[in-house]
Amino acid sequence: MLPTTQKALAAFKQGDLESACSLFEQSLPEETDPNGLLQAALCFHRNNRLNDALGALKTLEDRDQTNPPALLLRADIFCQLGRHHHALPLYRALADVDETGMRYATAMGFFQCGDIDAALGLTEQLCRDTTDQRLGQATLLKGRCLAASEDHDAAKAAFESIHEPASLAKASRYRRARLALHAGQFEQAESALRTLLSEPSPPRGCGEALLQSLIHSGQTDIALKWIQDMEPGDMDLPTLRHATDLLSELDEPAPLSMMTDHWHRTPEPELFRDLISRLLESGDNDGARQLIEAHVARSGRDNHWRWAHLRWLSANEAYDEVVAQQIDGPDGALETICQAFFALGRYGEALETAQRLCRSAPGDQYFIALLVTALRCLDDPRQATLADTDTLLTTISLGELDNASQVDAIDWSATAAALEAQHKMKAAPPTQSVQGGVQTPGNLLAQSQDPCLISLRDHIERAAHAFFSSTALEALPEPHPLRLYRPKKPMMHASWAIRGTAGTYHRSHVHAKGWYSGTCYVEVPDAVRGDDDAGYLVLGEPPFKVKDTLPTLTRIRPEAGKLVLFPSYLWHGTRSYSGLGQRQVVAFDYGSPNRFV
Repeated sequence: MLPTTQKALAAFKQGDLESACSLFEQSLPEETDPNGLLQAALCFHRNNRLNDALGALKTLEDRDQTNPPALLLRADIFCQLGRHHHALPLYRALADVDETGMRYATAMGFFQCGDIDAALGLTEQLCRDTTDQRLGQATLLKGRCLAASEDHDAAKAAFESIHEPASLAKASRYRRARLALHAGQFEQAESALRTLLSEPSPPRGCGEALLQSLIHSGQTDIALKWIQDMEPGDMDLPTLRHATDLLSELDEPAPLSMMTDHWHRTPEPELFRDLISRLLESGDNDGARQLIEAHVARSGRDNHWRWAHLRWLSANEAYDEVVAQQIDGPDGALETICQAFFALGRYGEALETAQRLCRSAPGDQYFIALLVTALRCLDDPRQATLADTDTLLTTISLGELDNASQVDAIDWSATAAALEAQHKMKAAPPTQSVQGGVQTPGNLLAQSQDPCLISLRDHIERAAHAFFSSTALEALPEPHPLRLYRPKKPMMHASWAIRGTAGTYHRSHVHAKGWYSGTCYVEVPDAVRGDDDAGYLVLGEPPFKVKDTLPTLTRIRPEAGKLVLFPSYLWHGTRSYSGLGQRQVVAFDYGSPNRFV
């Protein structure tokens, strides 16, 4: 091991990550010791320099020096980056390693990547074969797997079986609270979470879960007071996001001030990116510029600045300056560069960039949408099966389904009233596509105990799964993303309701974490029943500038009782309408199991 590597290891052990990384950078080109390379990768990973960590691990791989710990670290980094299709083969290669810690880490990797069956299989083995402290950890993970599989009773039983050590018993109480939250048992969830928060060292996530429980149960006044009573710096980023969203949806003044103040105290890169995105999406380009300047004054022109600067240039339509940047820029920059190519009419380069994005995160619906858009702009024949709305989109009358299956018909008036009772917000959510309307928080159809909404979910599930097993989807060619990334068991992992009136519309968007998405119209005013586009669902229009306007793929007239299913990667939005009456819809996503616990 080189002397410089030894110095780097010493700095790493002392917790001086910056010095350690700097020394590892010097030694890596000449270092041949496998442990030295692995320690460098671990150090880079600890310092959130993920690409550098992957580089060190790639050196090990190229020299045929990879061992199980190196393979696990590589898999974990891919998982952390959302590149699950790269991580899963590595976890599979580790699944037979006969070492308890490695087997547990592999099971957790499977869980984080959404392969719940594989994770459950490994945890069940661990629960049978382990008698040491790993048993409680394995049981806890087993409960989380069962919850994701919608076997709530078995999940609860697994959590309740954990009594020691005290730290795991506390973690199991937290997981039970999250299970209750998911099931809409808000009173039970709130009580458990408040108790945990009153104890020393509550599990990470308790504050966020309590805030969610208050919001989802409609206790917005209590949630607002809870936010106001929090000490500065006491919120982690997920809680801060929920708090900011609530302030916006309750139409409170200066909703971003809390997030901005937090960043000035603790300039976390993820928070910086979140703030930049929110400011630009709201049209506050000057606010974004001021924040970028503050970042430069504190941290210099680092990769986070480069990413934000690109976003700001794009928001100001300086597309030539965007594409002049290095194509290998910081994480997230390629998306902005790809969109700039569209604006400039450089569709071949847009296609190449979209293909790179799809390779980096296979199955990401937003990246697939960019790819399809580029193919359409080039009139490439490969678009035919990807944008074939005749095959990939379906509309179903749930009323006709009732008649055909001889089940209890939906009472649409009662269902509309049930949805009306779910709305507690005053303004549109700031990070969602709806403009001018209001949206329910949480996972509506999973949490609601209302008989009308339970019935609606049953009807949607029956119709959706019938379509998913149809010959039309089964006949798609093997490389088609709907086949390639089809979940083993498609599950409705997200659902919400939107209420709109005159002027309400949805910006064109995709659902990046979905597989199939849909909407069900519950209440439709007379104003959207005409033959013009007023209030229509429109598919195929990108939300960013394209030099040559793309034609709409299809438009769908809303009707009460109509269910629409379409691939999550297809751009979709709605037209506004004028006149009296409100429109109520339930929207949802199908995909991999929801890891909510």
